[in-house]
Amino acid sequence: MSESNDLIAAMTELANSELAFTNDYTRNGKRIYIVDFVSLTEDELILLHEKHALTRDGIRHYLVDRAI
Repeated sequence: MSESNDLIAAMTELANSELAFTNDYTRNGKRIYIVDFVSLTEDELILLHEKHALTRDGIRHYLVDRAI
């Protein structure tokens, strides 16, 4: 399965920002990304990239909004 250009761009941004990340799979087989101990779906990772929010502060703000 090939990764979308948006996902590759998001992962590149994470690497350039020196944010540690890895990936894992949920029980239903969906891939998630763990960024600084935060689990994000591929869609969330791409969304944050599009909003230029793939920073520690951007992710923290997203988590606050996601919890509401």
